[in-house]
Amino acid sequence: MAKPLIFRHGKSELSFQLDKLDRDKLYGYVDTEALDAASRVCQLAILGGDGKTLVGRGGSALQYVDADGSYATRGALKPVSPEGQPLATVASSFAAPIALDKRASVDEYLSHNVKSVYLLTPPMGAEELLNELRAGAIYSFPFSYRGGLNPSVGFLLASSDGIPTLAVGQKARLEFVRLAEIADPDEETAVEEAEGDDEMDFGMM
Repeated sequence: MAKPLIFRHGKSELSFQLDKLDRDKLYGYVDTEALDAASRVCQLAILGGDGKTLVGRGGSALQYVDADGSYATRGALKPVSPEGQPLATVASSFAAPIALDKRASVDEYLSHNVKSVYLLTPPMGAEELLNELRAGAIYSFPFSYRGGLNPSVGFLLASSDGIPTLAVGQKARLEFVRLAEIADPDEETAVEEAEGDDEMDFGMM
C-alpha cells in the first residue's frame, strides 16, 4: 500500500490514502501491437549514432557526468542558481503532516493549471473536515510528491459528489494581448468615406 498523506486539521492528524485519477481510468485506453509477417510482436529499437546499430529495450541509459566527463552520482549533485548560489530544496509532502491553516477562494483555485488529481480515502474521525469541504471550503498548501526545488500548489476540496480530492498544479501565467493603439471608430468611418469619394466610378464614363 502506498504511503498515506497526513493532514493536520485543528488538533487532529488525519491519514488519507491517495488514488491518482488519470485519463485511462476515466476513458479507458487502447493498446496497439505491431506484428511482423510471422505474427511476432515487434519491439521498439533505437538506431545508434553510427547509423547501423540497433539498440533494443534496456540497451540504453542516461547518466550524469561532471565537468571533466567523469561519472557523477545523483547524491553528488547540488542544485545552484545561474549565479552559482546554492538553492534550498523542499522535502516530500509525505515526510511530515501538512497543516491545513490556509483557505483558498474559488478564483484562486481556478487561477492554477491543475496537472494531477487524486481521490482521497478518509480515515475514521475525519467527519469535521469532510463537512467543511462538502460545504465549499478549499484548503491550499505547498505540495511536492518526491521533494525537490519547486513545490507545486495543492488544493484540498470536495468533488460534486462529496469525495475529498487533492488537486495539484501551478499558478497560471496569463499574458493579455491588446492592440498598441485603440482605433477611434468615428475616425475610421471618416477615412473610409474620404477614400470612397476619390474612387472613380467607371459606370459614369
